[in-house]
Amino acid sequence: MKYSLLSVIIAVIVVAFAAWLPNLHLITKSLSSQTLTLWEKGNLITSLLGSLRTNFTTWSLFATISIAILTGIQSSLVVYYLKQSFRAKKEVGISFVGISLSMLGVGCASCGSVVLTTLIGVSSTATILSILPFMGQEFGIIGIGAILVAISLLIQKINQPSTCKVRRAK
Repeated sequence: MKYSLLSVIIAVIVVAFAAWLPNLHLITKSLSSQTLTLWEKGNLITSLLGSLRTNFTTWSLFATISIAILTGIQSSLVVYYLKQSFRAKKEVGISFVGISLSMLGVGCASCGSVVLTTLIGVSSTATILSILPFMGQEFGIIGIGAILVAISLLIQKINQPSTCKVRRAK
């Protein structure tokens, strides 16, 4: 039950991050404002979650929610695995790569990949995204695939007993 709750919390955080990322400047300015009340600041931040319906295409909303759910599941599995074994192996690294790749594809219909824009600049991102056939949504597809592979590998690792195989002497 606690791992399910952890999955949901992480998924909600990832969705909120995706909605707030294009408006990060507005959020920081509003939170540091002396003229807005705490109620108005909270209202602004929660109302920005509505940008998921207005700024995201159907595909990017689907990809964002899928990435959020898979990230929540993967994170819960990693926590469970680490608690069980206390040793991180390649599955944890693959999880990180999958989550990182999927976050490159997060973006709204008007600005495309927000994270990629932040990393390499607007003009470079626009050039790269214009070359791609799905305008950057490929990162979301690759990320979803990578997270699914990481989840599969981690589930296999969790199901394996943590004992060494002993060879029989002939």
